[in-house]
Amino acid sequence: NNRNSVILLCMFPLILLGMVLLAIMTLDFIGWFCWDGVCPPGLQATKFHWDIIWYYFKDAMPFTLSMTGLWFIIAYCANTSIIRHITHAKPVERKDNLRVYNIVENLCIAGGIEMPQINIVEDSNLNAFASGIDIPSFTITLTTGLIEKLNDAELSAVVGHELTHIKNRDTRLMVVCIVFVGIFAAIQSMSMRMLGALLRGSRRSSSRRNNKGGGGAIILEIMILLIALIIWISIGYFFSFMTRLAISRKREYVADAGAAELCGDPLALASALKKISEAP
Repeated sequence: NNRNSVILLCMFPLILLGMVLLAIMTLDFIGWFCWDGVCPPGLQATKFHWDIIWYYFKDAMPFTLSMTGLWFIIAYCANTSIIRHITHAKPVERKDNLRVYNIVENLCIAGGIEMPQINIVEDSNLNAFASGIDIPSFTITLTTGLIEKLNDAELSAVVGHELTHIKNRDTRLMVVCIVFVGIFAAIQSMSMRMLGALLRGSRRSSSRRNNKGGGGAIILEIMILLIALIIWISIGYFFSFMTRLAISRKREYVADAGAAELCGDPLALASALKKISEAP
C-alpha cells in the first residue's frame, strides 16, 4: 500500500497534466489562438502547432502542479477534521460507551494494532469506516444504528474489518485516491457552473452583444473553451474514479479476510454483512 500510494501520488498529477495538454491541443486545433479572428502566419485552425502547444503547456505546468500540491497538502493534513465536520462525528472515550471501547481495545491488543480514535455518528443507518494517515489520526467511526442493531460478535467483526484497513494502511492509500479524484470533480463542477453562468448571461445581453459586434464571438469562444475543458476533465475524472473504485474493492476483500482472522469468527462477519445489506 505504501508503494501504491507513491505510484498514485505520481500518476494522478500526470493524468491532470495530460488533461491540460489535451485541452491546449483542442484549443489549438479549433483556432483558439487566432486572436481577434485573424490567425498569424502558419497558425491555421484544424492543425496542430506544436511550438504553440508546448509554449502554453510549459506556462500552465507550474500553476497546475502548484495548485495540485496545495490541494493535496490541505486535504492530506486536514482529512480527519474534515470528515468529522461533515459527518458530525463525536469522539468517544471509555466512560462514554464502555461496550464499543472495550471491543475496539480488545481487538487492538489481540492484533497488535495501535489503538485508534473512536468516533460515533448519530445516524440510524448501519455504517462504519476507518480514516486517518498516521497513528495520531487513525480513527474508526461507527453509526449509532450499527451499534444498536449488531450483537457483540457482529460488531467485533465489523470493527475488525476497519482495524484491518488501518493495519494495512488502506486509509492512507484511499485518502490519496480521494484527494486527486476530488481535484477532477472540483474542476469539472467549476467549469460547468461557469458555462451555465455564461449561457445565462449571453441570453440576457444578446442585444447588447449584437450592437457591439465582437462580443458574441468572444462569448462563443469562451463557451468552446469551457466545453473542451469539461470534456477532458470528465474523461480524467472517469478514469481516476474507476481507479479509486478498483482499489477500494480489492482492499475491502482483504479487510474482510483480516477481520475473519482477527476475530476468529467468520460467521459473525457474514451475519453482520447480511444485516447491513438488508438495510443499505
